Amino acid sequence: MPKIRAVWENVEIDPDHLKDFGEVCGLPPHGEFLYPLYPLTLIYPLVLRVLGHKKAPLSVFRMLNTRLQVTSHRRIGVHEPLRVVSETGPLRIVPKGLELELTSTVQADHETVWESLHTFHYRGRFGEGHPSSLDRPELPSLSEPKTLASWYLPDGIGFRFARISEDANGIHYSSSYARLHGFRRDFAQPLLILSKSLSCFSDFDPSGFRLVALFKGPVYYKSKVSLKGVSSGEGIRFDIYCEDNPRPSLSCQLSR
Repeated sequence: MPKIRAVWENVEIDPDHLKDFGEVCGLPPHGEFLYPLYPLTLIYPLVLRVLGHKKAPLSVFRMLNTRLQVTSHRRIGVHEPLRVVSETGPLRIVPKGLELELTSTVQADHETVWESLHTFHYRGRFGEGHPSSLDRPELPSLSEPKTLASWYLPDGIGFRFARISEDANGIHYSSSYARLHGFRRDFAQPLLILSKSLSCFSDFDPSGFRLVALFKGPVYYKSKVSLKGVSSGEGIRFDIYCEDNPRPSLSCQLSR
């Protein structure tokens, strides 16, 4: 995998875009700062440019985002000019394909204020694989979790959020297209579900946090979403469920 890097200089936040993001995710007004996960909407276009670059050896249509790690060092002001950088990281053969890490940073006045690490999986057989995922362990299972929040995910917002988030895969807004790929219907982008989830924690401090999210299954539109977890001195370990599916759709750890 060649080293591929994309840079977006002098990024200015569009207030209408930020407002639309909050409305679709069901978030309160943002005030003078960006929403905690909003920078992913700035990063994702660069991620697609990197993964779809002509020097990338694999098709972007074969990839599946399986893990996300976000580190926020401080809150980002709405009017701060930003610089966004995304670049390829380690590549590893695993039993059922390849895994690639892609790192991204958001900088303000030469200060790194926000970082993300995406893990992408490419299906196929590429040789003898290692059993673990880039040596990153799974999150510990939950023992007797409590229901921390629940809400209804309405239909009809998938295409709008695709334009906002830049994640415009048809499985997120077309039921017929999603069924062609083996899904029950269209389902939400993880960013939408994670943003709503963070807003459910009354003691969440957006001034500095670390979020790890493992993507395990879809959260379908027109479904009840449940957030179950436990709090500890290390943060909140929680899973997100769709309707009556006993398996979590996302497994997450939120800490400072």
